[in-house]
Amino acid sequence: LFIFVREAPSAGARPGIRAAFAELAHTFREIRSYREVVMFLIARLIYNDGLVTVFAFGGIYAAGTFGMPLSEVIVFGIALNVTAGLGALVFGFVDDRIGGKRTIMLTLIGLTIATALAVAAPNKTWLWVAGILLGIFVGPNQAASRSLMARFVPQRHQTEFFGFFAFSGKVTAFLGPLLLGTATGWFGNQRAGIATLLLFFILGGGILTAVNERLGIESARTVH
Repeated sequence: LFIFVREAPSAGARPGIRAAFAELAHTFREIRSYREVVMFLIARLIYNDGLVTVFAFGGIYAAGTFGMPLSEVIVFGIALNVTAGLGALVFGFVDDRIGGKRTIMLTLIGLTIATALAVAAPNKTWLWVAGILLGIFVGPNQAASRSLMARFVPQRHQTEFFGFFAFSGKVTAFLGPLLLGTATGWFGNQRAGIATLLLFFILGGGILTAVNERLGIESARTVH
């Protein structure tokens, strides 16, 4: 990408901090007029917190609860990333066939089942099964979320709306680790902490059901 793709030089001076925040406020006002985008961003903000926490604490859970040595945790992480890539590839065809919203809902159901299996896993073998399932659905979830956002965004607002998409995915990223740590401390075991991730996937999926994909796409097309 860096070698072969040429970029047109930007014209004008780079905006300062005040101008950047003014532009962010303007984007927020613009995005509020697109109901489906707003509802989707709220849903994604919640279920993405669960995903971020899975990646941040999956290795800790494997080592702390199941006694995985560091070498196996590394292999475990590699396996999750490989299956995430394969899952994203396969579900790309599913996304084209049934749409972004349904694809995301399928991945959230899969993530909920995989997380519940990880919580109840009696041994490392079952944890590996749960981890592979998580990987299969993590990649498609992230890919389908971006593709659905692309369908909802008017062409002239692509840059600013996707900037807000990235920003919204990070602004509450502390909630997953905070809830996981609190539950672990209260109940005295990591299984209780990992179980809190189910809330993010279920609540995010519940809000996503209120998103009308057809209306979101039509709204984006009618803006010039």
